[in-house]
Amino acid sequence: MGLCTTAAELQRHDRYDMSLFACLNYPDAAGADLDLISDWVCWWSVWNDLTDRPEFLHDPDRVTRFFSSLAAVVELSEREIDEEMPAQDNRFVVAFSDIWRRWRRGMSAEFVSRTGRNWVNWFNSYIVECHNRHAGASLDVDTYHQIRDFTGAVILELDAAERVGHYEVPPELLEIPPVRAMREITVRVINITQDVQSLPKEEEAGDQHNLVLVLERRHSLTRMQALREVHVMIRRWTDGFLAEEASVPRFLDQFEVPLARRRPVYKHIDNMRTLMKGGVEFCAASGRYVKL
Repeated sequence: MGLCTTAAELQRHDRYDMSLFACLNYPDAAGADLDLISDWVCWWSVWNDLTDRPEFLHDPDRVTRFFSSLAAVVELSEREIDEEMPAQDNRFVVAFSDIWRRWRRGMSAEFVSRTGRNWVNWFNSYIVECHNRHAGASLDVDTYHQIRDFTGAVILELDAAERVGHYEVPPELLEIPPVRAMREITVRVINITQDVQSLPKEEEAGDQHNLVLVLERRHSLTRMQALREVHVMIRRWTDGFLAEEASVPRFLDQFEVPLARRRPVYKHIDNMRTLMKGGVEFCAASGRYVKL
């Protein structure tokens, strides 16, 4: 797809080892499914580096144009994209068009609609983050979480679990309180543990979109105090996950859910556990989160 155009970019991409992310987070995926996940995260890691480049970050119009062109893939045909999108962004648009086409394959219209909204929200969240960085905005904790819940792409990781697992959680069961709560907790745990592991790199780059830095700045905490606060948050979330998980059978019994419709719920819960574990292991092993 021509996403990496120089030897330095290829070396950096090799150092990130994004395919390891696919293996750790989707250990049961094989063949075309594993290729899809690997292609997605490799594509994402390349354009994500753009957001640290001053010539990109300090051009708000370019930021909006770039991410809007990606969001448009969800709604427009490839022919329309080729005619309308700026030539310099086409390599990313064409690559996403390929990923999006395979992402939808074999899934229901309801799933495609749901995951499509998640993709668009992800791209739009990067517009907000980049504009915040350009403006030097100072975020409070709640505002930070609202942005990070989307930029972290964990909702898409959960969608990917259904896609490569060849199952779909019935829409009404995604909304029962324990499942909804566990999905929200999974998002926070993965995002914030990553904040801790990527802290040196982001601090070096001047990126203030990190919970540790937000806590230090907004609450006048030392580095150790901020890290302890994050630890308390994550412990509270993981304890909450276990409590919500224990309540799932009772909710399913209450609504007299047949066994066949319960299976995808339990599979999804297992996937959440794998994603939380895989996220920690990948960040520790990948060169992506090391300050050079």
